[in-house]
Amino acid sequence: MHSPARIRKRVLLAISAGIAATLFFMKPPSWSSGSCWSLDSDITRLHRSIDSLGAILADTLQVRTSLIGDGFLGGALWDAGVVGNDYVNTCAILRDSLLWRVQHPGDTLAASFTHGELVEIRAIPRGGRGFYYISFEPGGGPLSWGYVRQDEWTRIRAVTCTVTSTVWESLSEGGLPRDLTPTGSILTHRDSARAIAYVTELQHELTDRLLAFDIDFYYDVQTGDRVHLLIEEVRYPESSESGFRRILAAKYEFAAGRIVEVFPFYHTPDSSDDLVLDHYHRDGASIRTMFLKMPVPFGRISSPFSGSRLHPVLGYSRAHNGIDYAAPTGTEIYAVGDGVIMMRQSSGGYGNIVRIRHGNGYETGYGHMSSFAAGQAVGTYVRQGEIIGYVGSTGLSTGPHVHFEMKRNGQYVNPAEEILPPVDPLEGEELVEFQAGVRALEGYWARMSEDLPDPPEEAGGA
Repeated sequence: MHSPARIRKRVLLAISAGIAATLFFMKPPSWSSGSCWSLDSDITRLHRSIDSLGAILADTLQVRTSLIGDGFLGGALWDAGVVGNDYVNTCAILRDSLLWRVQHPGDTLAASFTHGELVEIRAIPRGGRGFYYISFEPGGGPLSWGYVRQDEWTRIRAVTCTVTSTVWESLSEGGLPRDLTPTGSILTHRDSARAIAYVTELQHELTDRLLAFDIDFYYDVQTGDRVHLLIEEVRYPESSESGFRRILAAKYEFAAGRIVEVFPFYHTPDSSDDLVLDHYHRDGASIRTMFLKMPVPFGRISSPFSGSRLHPVLGYSRAHNGIDYAAPTGTEIYAVGDGVIMMRQSSGGYGNIVRIRHGNGYETGYGHMSSFAAGQAVGTYVRQGEIIGYVGSTGLSTGPHVHFEMKRNGQYVNPAEEILPPVDPLEGEELVEFQAGVRALEGYWARMSEDLPDPPEEAGGA
């Protein structure tokens, strides 16, 4: 009688012999016989599975979103269904622990509930580069919180829009990317907010920066005008969303025939060691004057430059060496020109103030800010139109506004009356390099453009 160990040994030998024989006589695989792996189809099936899972969980998981329309965080939390202690804890954590103290139109909140209990809140700034989160214990208080930064992919897209009524509406109809949202459609409040924010940023870049000195968009625009853009965008793989970054090149083609063109050129300014992007016309002339007309978009002058003004807080007359622009709290404040930040702090009656040194002996100051822009400090080189802070009412102030002042060679001047010198044009080797770059870019642009000519008609008739 054979022992159990000997029986197991014989069984293993038989199995091994069978596998060896199979491998020896088996026909080798043909690597060219099958179709290629289709990643797109697998991803599509994956998304369908995720959608099915979402439908299964719909009765247990509810996500409520709300849009911050006027910068009021509390109202958005209430609209998302966050009340009671959850409301108090969320406000405290977002403002004090996560330092999200200034909200802007287009920011959104998403509150997740399971069986009616709050489990997570996400606060999503409109830029889309990341989000704040707060996790809650079931039936308890906040468990953890933090900031999640999303990875970014950069891409370039060519767009052509025809003006039918306004430039904003034309960009809204023809300028949005198909993958702006995960579904490709505008379905939720957040989708609508992202679409509005994208078009608003795109129009601001086009009408308030790149073409502001060449086109009056109130009077010059006509039906039938065409806008050709080369746009740089960012793609966020975690959320399957796209966002606007900047315009690389633009052409505005009037129905009457005139064309305004701007092209990019990377160079190193005299006051910086960094390579920066500027825009120029085809002949190398800069699109910019040295300064913007005002530091806030559509700001209302609440107090002009004056040699003697009754101070609304102190109650006596003294010189008002600047212009006050009233705007809602949280409105972006732009650097009116390229320069280096020399002061960035709280300073007496000015409140939170930023001072910037520019070329040609100029210096500008921006007072009463509610907060400073992130990622900047004394010594930072900022570009014209870059956000440096947000409108507030700090210091000696009776309401939200920015006190904007300008010095030339150490003396205060009236910004509204100052003759703004143009930025130097490209010359010599830089001009040659720029023009070669324009030719290469236009060839690349033409290949990318979806606005292809119609095919020629065949000879003869039907």
